[in-house]
Amino acid sequence: EESVTIAITRMMERKTGSMLIMEEGRLAGIITERDIMRAVDRYGADLRSVKVREVMATDVVCCRDTDTLDEAMGLMIENPSKHGVRHLPVMEAGERLAGVISMRDIIQALLTEIKFENRLLKSYIKNWPEEEEQA
Repeated sequence: EESVTIAITRMMERKTGSMLIMEEGRLAGIITERDIMRAVDRYGADLRSVKVREVMATDVVCCRDTDTLDEAMGLMIENPSKHGVRHLPVMEAGERLAGVISMRDIIQALLTEIKFENRLLKSYIKNWPEEEEQA
């Protein structure tokens, strides 16, 4: 029931691009930077009288805490909402919120994996056995 300007202030304080909206301990929606931009386009610059409920997404795309990184990334790209998702709530045992994974988190994990594989390949190539003479 709070105004969008309060949500903006909280997002700025926490340096985040989204905020989950909880109601009675359950996930009710999500508001993102894009939702705020749409609100500015629709309502104008003065968002003090606009409630978060009016602009938040309620069809929140979520993954499970048992999903793999690839599955979470796939949901961000292709999902029932038909929209790209940058912030994905992670649900535990049905409807209990475990956390949020962002596109940035996924990129960081993939970069770490690629760097590790790169080091392994370099090590493997460096220790490549000489070819044995053919008889």
